[in-house]
Amino acid sequence: MRSDSAAAVGSVKTSVGDAVGDTVSRALAGDRDAETEVCRRLLPAIRAFARRRLRPAAAEDFAQDALVLVLEALRGQRVREPERVASFALGICRNLARERARNGERRRELLAQFGLTDADFIVFDNHLELRREHLEDCFSQLTERSRDVIRATFCDEEDDAPIAAKLAISASNVRVIRHRSLAALRTCLEKPISWEGSR
Repeated sequence: MRSDSAAAVGSVKTSVGDAVGDTVSRALAGDRDAETEVCRRLLPAIRAFARRRLRPAAAEDFAQDALVLVLEALRGQRVREPERVASFALGICRNLARERARNGERRRELLAQFGLTDADFIVFDNHLELRREHLEDCFSQLTERSRDVIRATFCDEEDDAPIAAKLAISASNVRVIRHRSLAALRTCLEKPISWEGSR
């Protein structure tokens, strides 16, 4: 079995395709559309790298940070071998992961220095945790088909056509279901949380 690193490189190379060198070269020359295309092709593999190591929300932040660094490198003319941009992006991901690990260690050292623990910061997370639980509760109240459409759209980032094919409905139906589901979630989230029957 290939290592995570090898798998990530292979995934990036597959998604980028044969024309990556030309696209990166155009990006290095200042073509903003080419920059966007390079990032679009690299993003799935960068996300895969992050998701193997982090929770979903943290993985998305990691992926965005990595793409910003890729863009910075392109505009700073630091990508010397355009055809090897996949390996270059993987190097950025590794460095970013190491930096996060060092920051985590530094944070633990500071907490120990001041006699604190993570538990001392729970109060700051309570509101966010309640909002997350509220969203999960509202999501669970949707129909199964509505949940499938929301997951496919916002988690799997699928277009309407593949979602429609998977659910055996039309693309227009997908759009209607998504619109109504988002409206239902918005309405639910605007209501105060009720704890009746929770005991």
